[in-house]
Amino acid sequence: MSVDHHLRWLSNETVIRYSEQRHRKHTIETQREYLKSFTGDNQIWEIQRNTVPLGTITAYLNTPNKTANIGILIGEPRVWGQGYGPEAWTAVCDYLFEEGTRKIEAGCMNSNKAMVGLLRKCGFTYEAVLPSYFLLDGKPEDMRYYGKYREAKVIPIQGTSK
Repeated sequence: MSVDHHLRWLSNETVIRYSEQRHRKHTIETQREYLKSFTGDNQIWEIQRNTVPLGTITAYLNTPNKTANIGILIGEPRVWGQGYGPEAWTAVCDYLFEEGTRKIEAGCMNSNKAMVGLLRKCGFTYEAVLPSYFLLDGKPEDMRYYGKYREAKVIPIQGTSK
């Protein structure tokens, strides 16, 4: 994976507005180190169209609990709203579920309407709010937390029929 497009994306304030990457200074060396960190239970995929990089998806696996926390960055604003995010997100979720992950989780800022829409479109369930978790433009911002299970669990309520 080349770091050139990553640096371009990470230097665009609009692209990283809702990303925690906005707090860091990015160089070729920091990006190389970041990419090297994806081994074992940390995974990264590059989203491409005709070999042109459009963004990335990361997954942090909790192997003992069979869960994964994933995030996405579509770095090319010219393709926003064209369906690449949900398509890539679904592909990664399908892969993780096939590999034995039982639950996938994701969090985002309350005001990140694009991410909220992606999560809903991809069948994630709103599970929790973490009040004032982030600072956005110096103001507290809630985190919305979503999850999706590989298999829906039906737990009968005691005293009712199945």
